[in-house]
Amino acid sequence: MVIEQENSTSTATHRRGSRARSRGAAEFAEDMAGTPTESRRTRGSRSGDSAVDSGRAKTAKSEGVRRNTGRTSQPSDSEISQLVEAVRPESAGVSIVQDEAGKAKGARKSTRSGASRRSSSSRGVRDGASRADEGRGGSKSASKKGSRSAGRSDSRTSGRGGSRSVGRTGSRSGRGAAPAIRDPKSTTPQGERLIAPPKYRKGSLRVVPLGGLGEIGRNMNVIEYNGHLLLVDCGVLFPEEEQPGVDLILPDFSYIKDRLDDVEALVLTHGHEDHIGGVPYLLKLRPDIPLIGSRLTIGFVKAKCEEHHLNPRCVEVEGRDKLKVGPFNLEFITVTHSIPDALAVCIKTPAGTIIDTGDFKLDQLPIDHRITDLVEFGKLGEQGVDMVMVDSTNAEVPGFVKPETTIGPELERAFGEAKRKIIVASFSSHVHRVQQVVDAAEKVGRKVVFVGRSMVRNMSIAADLGYLHLPEGIIVDLKKAKDLPDDKIVYMCTGSQGEPMAALGRIADGNHRDITINEFDTVVLASSLIPGNEHEVYKVINKLVQKGARVINRDNAAIHVSGHSNEGELTYFYNILKPKCVMPIHGENRHLVANGLVAVKTGVDPNNVVLAEDGDVVDLYHGQAAVVGSVPCGYVYVDGDSVGQIDDEELEKRRILGTEGFVSCFAVVDTQSANVVSGPKVYLNAMAEDESEFEKVRHQIVQDLEDAMMRGTHDTSALQQIMRRTLGGWVSRQLHRKPMIVPVIADIANDVVDPTPSH
Repeated sequence: MVIEQENSTSTATHRRGSRARSRGAAEFAEDMAGTPTESRRTRGSRSGDSAVDSGRAKTAKSEGVRRNTGRTSQPSDSEISQLVEAVRPESAGVSIVQDEAGKAKGARKSTRSGASRRSSSSRGVRDGASRADEGRGGSKSASKKGSRSAGRSDSRTSGRGGSRSVGRTGSRSGRGAAPAIRDPKSTTPQGERLIAPPKYRKGSLRVVPLGGLGEIGRNMNVIEYNGHLLLVDCGVLFPEEEQPGVDLILPDFSYIKDRLDDVEALVLTHGHEDHIGGVPYLLKLRPDIPLIGSRLTIGFVKAKCEEHHLNPRCVEVEGRDKLKVGPFNLEFITVTHSIPDALAVCIKTPAGTIIDTGDFKLDQLPIDHRITDLVEFGKLGEQGVDMVMVDSTNAEVPGFVKPETTIGPELERAFGEAKRKIIVASFSSHVHRVQQVVDAAEKVGRKVVFVGRSMVRNMSIAADLGYLHLPEGIIVDLKKAKDLPDDKIVYMCTGSQGEPMAALGRIADGNHRDITINEFDTVVLASSLIPGNEHEVYKVINKLVQKGARVINRDNAAIHVSGHSNEGELTYFYNILKPKCVMPIHGENRHLVANGLVAVKTGVDPNNVVLAEDGDVVDLYHGQAAVVGSVPCGYVYVDGDSVGQIDDEELEKRRILGTEGFVSCFAVVDTQSANVVSGPKVYLNAMAEDESEFEKVRHQIVQDLEDAMMRGTHDTSALQQIMRRTLGGWVSRQLHRKPMIVPVIADIANDVVDPTPSH
């Protein structure tokens, strides 16, 4: 792999002809596959008037499909409200998998309530807008089980291969990973087939998101051109309470595990964990993958890799720097985020130009005075951008994000009113927020103590690199903080999301070795509340309040601003960039849909808005982008030293143990005489009932076992299953519970060894 620094100005992108622009989505998919589809479009006319596949219920014309002839006028409100109503289950030009009954699984709807159908550029967005003219259907809001927005209910439908559940319950498992790799499967956890993408067509640009779509975290995208791969970000997702024992959730590397030698580099947009947390696990598969990022991002990544005994190869870049990485011409654009040194990346190939914004906002008064480089985005827009992948996190929020500088006065006011010690919780990488805490502490005459391993590590790196400015003598070691009076100290710690093992969680529980909460202490939660973490955060707040602390958070003070663009900023961004295609990324389903709506409002053709899921394969060819299939893309769980070994079945057992209890049952049988010799003996754990209550079922267990042995069942495993069913059915009917049941049967005819010595 060759990385070349470029000093020349970027050239204009390859211009698409009007003939290429007018090609329909079905024909586009045929071109990508390189073979005729099941019902092929007539190629006599490329103007968009030819009929779609004969097997479809409606022609593209009758549906009111608008062809990709450039930017359109703004849609009506009714069109926008119907944007995501999908009318056809299959992606254009992709064959539908038939099940044994002959029904098209691609047309199967989700069997769970609240499920949403994913729309591709060739159907959901396009057909939804055209359907608005017919006045049918309603806007479908995307929801997912345990998605970090709407409680814990999740089911997402792929629309082409049936329901694909990727919920927080870990329904996409990382089974068989070695390490952090799951064996690829052609079916979903529900046993339904995925539609494989067509063979890569030379000269096209392929994008495969391996995380970050439909969730807040584990952001990762794979860009492919002519056999070469470029990776953008490699983050982690933090587990929820439905995933007991899990430390981290990684992207599924299955798609690239056999092609690691084709990876040219990994571009890192910024230093948050949801973008860099998975890097060490990827490098364990191939240690020499070059890492490209800003100075601070590389500093954070190096520190993480050192903990895993890795020495990565790194390339530092700045805004407006240009690199040639294999066939990819990269240009980096400065963006503002809640962490310094964030970058967007423009990727240019002969097949087209795409931009990945990373996380960004249009803060005009950032702490470090590095504003989002709209001038450079405008230049790229003039050259032509075929597709932009845009941060969607705040797409539902109207207006503009307040400047970060508005936080300082609020912190100063809170610190000035505090009577005793102050504890501030934030993300360990939120350098801008920590800087304002330090400045406020200095103004009120307090010292600052960094608490938590990641907080100490990251702030040390930021200070060494010049991103965090610390007045002399203001930082005090945690051990020496005990010598200071409470009204002269500020603890800066982790745990703003209610994590039980983070510093603030342990302080609230009274388990921290060095910090205790007393009456009239002040606790400031100076970070965003990630959707889905509300329960954990307010549980910590209640514990703190119960101990007499005053808690300041976003509910009662303006002590946080987001690092992501609101709707107004996204509108402004699209109007400057003028992209042909838009692919919303970095957000839950509702965020992706909202971002697509914003793009359409600015004039982007609904045909050209790609709403994808993790694992979807998006091909860009002749200026058109469409989902052409999908690859297996599951959750890979990190559990201690185990990576990718735990699966959904194990998580289900843990949940049952934690909520329903544990029942073991032991019996000794003689299969030769078909008798139960001893037992069954029932043992209970974590259950309120007494073991004596199970006398009522023991007789039934004996009867079922002896009947089975009389019928010729002598295998102990089969007898254990009979015991499990009998005991489990009784517990469910009588106690209305479903505990974990572990049956144990010993057969004296086979298992017991005669202790009498032979002569």
